[in-house]
Amino acid sequence: MNKNDFEFLTKDLKENSVRKACYVAREYLRCKKYNVPSSFITEEEFYNALNILLAHSYQTSDDKTIVEEWRCESDCDRNNGFFGFCPGEFQINGQKRTLCKYYIDPANK
Repeated sequence: MNKNDFEFLTKDLKENSVRKACYVAREYLRCKKYNVPSSFITEEEFYNALNILLAHSYQTSDDKTIVEEWRCESDCDRNNGFFGFCPGEFQINGQKRTLCKYYIDPANK
């Protein structure tokens, strides 16, 4: 994602909000995964976002809270064109990993 897209997606989010931290962390991790240098997310920003996410997760969960990601691909009919979060990107309390219902596939109706 480029800096303009990132700023567009996060323009209405408060600086230390959980949602903005999600965007910061995801962008930083994507760049690391594909070995692409991020010119606008610093390591310090990533660790700050990680601290926000850890604090929120710990305070809003209990011993029975389980989080499972959908089995997603980037080909998504809910993506807004700027790599925003899809409503199916996270599945909470799922029992098994299933294909996301928003994935574009003619066989997936």
